[in-house]
Amino acid sequence: MDLTNIFMIAMVMVAIVLAVAEVLKNTFKINTQYMPITSVVVGIFVGVICWPLADYPVYVMLMAGFIAGLTASGTFDLLKAAKKEGEQ
Repeated sequence: MDLTNIFMIAMVMVAIVLAVAEVLKNTFKINTQYMPITSVVVGIFVGVICWPLADYPVYVMLMAGFIAGLTASGTFDLLKAAKKEGEQ
């Protein structure tokens, strides 16, 4: 098992994690400073949910979910910065 497979799985999960984190943010009014940890937790949860569908061990799916959560939180911060830049 190499990192390429983990990153490929994480790339698929990023869109799901980003969407779920955004829904959670708007539904429960989560402060934006807690969004990175929320994204990581959602990513790990999505990794566990997707584990029965994959042929990989659970630790690979957990790692892919963690990476997807980190990527989603970075995307969230990037979109927030772009929105702030557009307002000026």
